[in-house]
Amino acid sequence: MAKVSWLSYGEAMATDRRLQITDPRILRALAHPLRLRLLEILTADGPASGRELAERTGESTASVSYHVAQLARWELVEAAPDLVRGRERPWRATSRGITWSATGDGSPEFVAASRALRDQFVAHRLTALTDFQRHQDEFDTAWQEAAWVGEDIGYLDPEELAEVTERIKETLREFTDPARARRPGARRVAFFSFAVPTVEEPE
Repeated sequence: MAKVSWLSYGEAMATDRRLQITDPRILRALAHPLRLRLLEILTADGPASGRELAERTGESTASVSYHVAQLARWELVEAAPDLVRGRERPWRATSRGITWSATGDGSPEFVAASRALRDQFVAHRLTALTDFQRHQDEFDTAWQEAAWVGEDIGYLDPEELAEVTERIKETLREFTDPARARRPGARRVAFFSFAVPTVEEPE
């Protein structure tokens, strides 16, 4: 399973569910850098208006409105009328995260859409790493030392790999649970991991 899990911080989501995407049309619609960024913001940081999203992304309000509408079309985000502030019309994510299968129903359409979204997601997350490396001197020593990039290699069968990844997910869920209060000194941290069989080794 290819998995994305964007969790909210201080504000409780409308639901704790993670959305399992099975429609290749939704995968294709989400395989867009700005839409991924908008969904991440709304999931990780809570509801925001089009103006606030434009400020966060550096995009025009018109562009943000169009792409949010596409996310809303596929029920990935929704209007939050209970949070209206004056003329501001907030949007919120409809789930705490999304998951999708690598192969789905096995159709070429689904496989291609799944890979397109995964490629866009990987590029999106690598940008966060590149940004940190470019600006790491702006962080104090404690953050520079706490930041981690690592690698390990072992020999596993598919069942063991699934077990290991589930253990990693459990640990991440503990520390990214939206019920955790945002404490002084805490800041947004992006976790990105992968565990894949290497192509140079024979089975």
